[in-house]
Amino acid sequence: MKTVLTLSRPHDIHATAVAEALERKGVASLLWYTSDFPTRATETVRFAQGRRRVRLRGPELSLSEHAIGAVWNRRPALVIDPGRIHPADQRFVEQGCGTFRRSLLDTLAPEAFWVNPHRAVEHSSKLRQHQRALEVGLEVPDTLYTNDPGEIRAFLREHGGRIVYKPFRMTAWRDDTKYHMTYTSLLTEAQLIEDELLSMVPGIYQALVPKAYELRVTMMGRRAFTAKLLSQETETGRLDWRKGYDELRMEPFELPTEVAEQCFTLMRGLDLVFGCFDFIVQPDGRYVFLEVNQAGQFLFVENDTGLPLLDAFTEFLRQGSCDFDWSPDRVSVRYDEVKEAAFHRFEREAALHVQESEDTWYEGPGQPASP
Repeated sequence: MKTVLTLSRPHDIHATAVAEALERKGVASLLWYTSDFPTRATETVRFAQGRRRVRLRGPELSLSEHAIGAVWNRRPALVIDPGRIHPADQRFVEQGCGTFRRSLLDTLAPEAFWVNPHRAVEHSSKLRQHQRALEVGLEVPDTLYTNDPGEIRAFLREHGGRIVYKPFRMTAWRDDTKYHMTYTSLLTEAQLIEDELLSMVPGIYQALVPKAYELRVTMMGRRAFTAKLLSQETETGRLDWRKGYDELRMEPFELPTEVAEQCFTLMRGLDLVFGCFDFIVQPDGRYVFLEVNQAGQFLFVENDTGLPLLDAFTEFLRQGSCDFDWSPDRVSVRYDEVKEAAFHRFEREAALHVQESEDTWYEGPGQPASP
């Protein structure tokens, strides 16, 4: 039997829950903690006598390429330990490890079913998504991607003096009591900082779209699993439902066939087979596409709505097809049933593998406390 290989890192409950569910279905599953490279793991590609051989070795890992039937490209990482190299060599080591890892993932297991292909993940930027969404007929908000202060101020005036701001990547900082995250924020011209600082980093500036509610659409191949997010009922999550998650109510939703087909067509244009879509549904019923996350979270949707996403996803991997055979009448594994075992595995395996360093900025007095 072929193995389902998951590329992840410590502290990823999705990876351990899926591995646990696959094994309960009798499917061979292996977690590759990619952050172990290069400190605790070796990765080898050898060409000899006209043949290619790949070997991965690390804590609880020994795998040949031919054994891989499907790859979940969940959250690959590599961690360089600065204590093991001279500071002058840091850049050389980072470039060498990064170049080799990208090359390896780009060519690993070419016959396997990839969720998602590595080259597609690297080429699914927000700008590319926006362009492709327009091409498939999805409605998208007026959006400005720029570091030009003049463009930002003009865009604000064009949209009534109120827009939203989003960073290209979520960042975090903390003091000794709280973590602070960058969420979608309302922006007015009075809130703009000096032009010199505005020009230092590009941002995403978007027209404010009225909401009746929001949708989280998890696409597995052609299948759409949709949750209705009643974000406008919350006090803190009306602009960004993630900020008000503790008070967020969600329920199953039937996505119109036309919108589901547009999502699948968009994924094909991006060479994706899996994606978590975020939509706004306006008071007049129009669907507005925001983005698709090719490594999005989905267990929280099952936890809050009962939609059997874990079972469907494991079948998606097991069968290795966008047209996988699955029915809600044949569910054999639920997240509730594997959650305890998955967390136990999460804690046990995290102790064996290389952790990523905390990348939040500390703003408290003195030395930071342990996170």
